[in-house]
Amino acid sequence: MNLNMTYMLNFIQVVEWGKISKAAEFLNIAQPALSRQVKALEDALGATLLQRHSWGVEPTEDGKLLLEHARRIRKECVAAQDSIQSHKENPVGTAYLGVPSAYSVTLVPPLLRRMRTLYPNINVHIVEAFSGTIYEWLISGRLDLAMLYYSKEHSAANTSPFISEEMIALGSTEEMAGKKKLPLGDLADQKLIAAWRPHLHRLTIESAFLEIGAQFVPKTEIDSLPCMKELAHRGDGIAILPPSTVARELADGRLTGVPLQPSIRLTTVLGQTPNRQPTRAVNILIKTLRHLAEELAPKTGWRVS
Repeated sequence: MNLNMTYMLNFIQVVEWGKISKAAEFLNIAQPALSRQVKALEDALGATLLQRHSWGVEPTEDGKLLLEHARRIRKECVAAQDSIQSHKENPVGTAYLGVPSAYSVTLVPPLLRRMRTLYPNINVHIVEAFSGTIYEWLISGRLDLAMLYYSKEHSAANTSPFISEEMIALGSTEEMAGKKKLPLGDLADQKLIAAWRPHLHRLTIESAFLEIGAQFVPKTEIDSLPCMKELAHRGDGIAILPPSTVARELADGRLTGVPLQPSIRLTTVLGQTPNRQPTRAVNILIKTLRHLAEELAPKTGWRVS
């Protein structure tokens, strides 16, 4: 079997554009030549890779498998180029970073601003998703680096401690009026708002309730941070979240936060893809992330490890 790497990389463009003509125009090659490349891949693999429609093309199941491998190859090619160029005085490279939704607003904008200022030739791609999804993408090689909620289930990744903070109960000003601290036991019968299981944010809260012998039975389960904050603002329940994720709402008075007793600490780690040597761009991103977290810590309440 002889698979041409250029053909595989061009196959990515065919799928992403959805039309061979558009992909050929983007690649600056003749459409018949690109069609022959796809045919050569199909002959080499003994499989049909594209379904053709009046509006364009889409990958078959075999085509989707090839697409996944081709994207991985493209990423490795970029990493190889980055490694070779990394010895230059002005670092050049690309890094893919996964961040949980709870930390995207607080961490991502200042991180991108700093990277653009200090390392303009390093291209940082940000992926925001739930921690479990980010972990899967990290292990599969789609990400170089990820901020993850700490979990023993993440043992396959190469992780190091990052930041932690004590979560607070959040509700409307009226709901929280006069409250200085909220015992967890008092919250058991409240209208609690939480993410669906098995979200690690949810599991952390459940574990804290179990430790005091209380059941955690939320009234509203929703995997949307903006919706959780809006529901709490409207007085439709109480959310338990890290304070850094609601700093703007607390400052504006849209939400009121109250410390929990006993406290619930949410811990995160930085994870890297196992068995992959990090490029200079990734190492620079890690260093910048840690410096930035230390600078933000006095305002966010983070404990940086």
